Amino acid sequence: MASGSIHPVILCGGAGTRLWPVSTPDRPKPFLSLTGGESLLQKTARRVAGVSGACAPIIVAAAAHRVLAADQMAAIGLAHVLITEPAGRGSGPAIAAAALEIAAIDPEGFVLAVASDHHIPDAKAFAAGVHAALAAASHGALVTFGVKPTSASAAYGYIQPGEALDGEVRAAARFVEKPAAADASALIEAGWLWNSGNFLFRADVMLDELSAHAPGILDAVAGARDSGQRDGEVLALGESFLDAPSLAIDVAVMETTARGAVLGVDYAWSDLGAWDAVWAAAPHDVDGNAVQGSAAVMVECRDSLVRGPPGARIVAVGLKNIAVVVEGDRILVCELTKAQSISPAVATVEDL
Repeated sequence: MASGSIHPVILCGGAGTRLWPVSTPDRPKPFLSLTGGESLLQKTARRVAGVSGACAPIIVAAAAHRVLAADQMAAIGLAHVLITEPAGRGSGPAIAAAALEIAAIDPEGFVLAVASDHHIPDAKAFAAGVHAALAAASHGALVTFGVKPTSASAAYGYIQPGEALDGEVRAAARFVEKPAAADASALIEAGWLWNSGNFLFRADVMLDELSAHAPGILDAVAGARDSGQRDGEVLALGESFLDAPSLAIDVAVMETTARGAVLGVDYAWSDLGAWDAVWAAAPHDVDGNAVQGSAAVMVECRDSLVRGPPGARIVAVGLKNIAVVVEGDRILVCELTKAQSISPAVATVEDL
């Protein structure tokens, strides 16, 4: 491993409650196949492996998913390091744990922190973006990959690009989290970008910024690393990890640091946060319908998603902009325009 190597960090947190009934606590979103073929984790691991010069990835996942993560990586034959959390505390502590590990073995190493559950079909464009951000990151910038918006989505955060730094990388002037659609339209017209939640930075720089802006995270995670149990390529963080404030890295560092930067990218991207996003990313028939998993007869249906387990036979008649998702004895039927808002209803049904 060369000094200053790229170390991918794949974050496997998040419950994926808006993808009920398929995403469950035992098998959450990163470990599912939502766009066909391999799971989102497996596709992400292959994508970061395609970045020239990248080391074996570090996967940060819940202790409860240790075997699941290891099995999925073994199935695609990719070496990895696994850090397990006693409970999820958000991307801030997860990134802190990975940055501490990387800094210990490669003080000048770059951290390529990516979500495990995003849809980025163009792996070459993704890799090109990583290398386009390297110069700025080497000079101390914490670079977010900002995606050129294709719609005024209220489901994403937005970043305002500021002054030019290195190449196409610009300072991150402001962040806005999930604005209303009308406000999102105005931001897009002003040149703002979607916040993809994927980052490139030097490990030592991120640790310095965590120390300055979120010392509670860094102290708790450092203690959890010191008291953790190591078993080959697995680090099980100690219980003091639970003392870390539960914060996304955006809130913990990116929104307050003077080192924040953004690289605008123009490849297809989705966080697959709800069934409307899954429908948008899926192959469609001539009527805009997406059918996944099981046989379905679609009669006079348009722009709808039908997903069921293998062997299920589903008949849909007259649907328009509807999701029908079947998983065992659980069934979701909703307008795709309401897919981002199903969590309260899911919480109610799970309590029955």
